[in-house]
Amino acid sequence: MSASATDRDEASYACPLCDHSGETATDIYVHLQVSHRKSEISEALIEAITDDRTRSELAEK
Repeated sequence: MSASATDRDEASYACPLCDHSGETATDIYVHLQVSHRKSEISEALIEAITDDRTRSELAEK
């Protein structure tokens, strides 16, 4: 078995919102779609790309 095949077998993808992991990025995509609400995903995305001041402004809208 080649090293790259072994590396792929050991690789996993983690959900950015919980401790779920999957074997492929598609597994995580499906998990996000069925296990997390859109608002939860949106809030995590906003937190990841904004600073505290911007988050406060967005929350007021």
